[in-house]
Amino acid sequence: MIIFLHVPGFYAAVEQADHPALRGRAVIVGGDPRKRGNVTSASCEARELGITEGTEVREVLERWPETEFRPTRLPRYREASAEIRAVLRGAADRLESVGLDSFYLESPEHSAPLSVAAELCVQLKAEFALPTVAGIGPTRFVSQLAARHHAPGKIRQVLPSEVQAFLAGFPVTEVWGLGPSTAVKLAEHGIHKIGELQKLPVADLERIVGRNAATFSSLARGEDREPLRPSPSAKSLSQEKTLPEPSLDLRTLGEDLRELATGLENMLAREQRAARTVSLGVRYVSGEQVTRTRTLAEPVTGPKEIAEVALQLLARTQVGVRQCRRLRLQLTNLCRIDQGGDARQLRLF
Repeated sequence: MIIFLHVPGFYAAVEQADHPALRGRAVIVGGDPRKRGNVTSASCEARELGITEGTEVREVLERWPETEFRPTRLPRYREASAEIRAVLRGAADRLESVGLDSFYLESPEHSAPLSVAAELCVQLKAEFALPTVAGIGPTRFVSQLAARHHAPGKIRQVLPSEVQAFLAGFPVTEVWGLGPSTAVKLAEHGIHKIGELQKLPVADLERIVGRNAATFSSLARGEDREPLRPSPSAKSLSQEKTLPEPSLDLRTLGEDLRELATGLENMLAREQRAARTVSLGVRYVSGEQVTRTRTLAEPVTGPKEIAEVALQLLARTQVGVRQCRRLRLQLTNLCRIDQGGDARQLRLF
């Protein structure tokens, strides 16, 4: 069985997770309203008001002044998506990412898919404060529909024997790749629902829609068996912190770096990786950013070692003389940890 996990309104959900004061409020993320920017993501609360992606931000703020606007932060959303992938890789060997907010994974053998999905939803909510919906089915198409069409907070599982009945009531436009113009052609033949599409022989369907008939028919019957395309392992891991107030205090900044190092150690453990390169990014209160990097002879995995390198890199900046606004700690040049927990590469000769 295939599990599909989705974080609704992902960008807005990350903003709410990062800023607890926004939780429970209508939040939108998008372009600059002064430049006619559009909404790219809306929280569940915003969507309940009728706000949708693509609407002009200025129009939303005028119509719903209680809405909280946040500018888009793509680096942060990519980082949050990587953190989710790291958790999911620990639950399944085969994982496929769809954008930043959606994921397919194969339920581990001898595990109950419903229990796996429930545990992952709880874990993502507990660790990252991100609400997640899930669907389970024998195919990617069925599991995605199951996730998108069920009550919030619940998980919909569709067993193989239930597939055709589950799909039958959906409009034909839910079939992947079946667009509005094709739907019009089908409507001319009295076909509006997937259930009606299921009953149509492929040869007859081909005369109506052309060469995609076999694909549409397979999806409508829940017979598509396209395998998952596993996502590659992370090439880098990072954590960042924006300080509540600009700071010159090296002791406080050192504690912040230790906190970031602990977060990275957890991410390395989930990815079963070690890191050979550590980078520290510092943004001063003026807006200027600097980066300091060090590549190590031996890879590191523990928070103490990561923090020690980060502190050495901090000493190579002007922090303490110039006020710091944000810290970013990144690990690259990742390598796999063997079963014995050793990431070191043996030397030749």
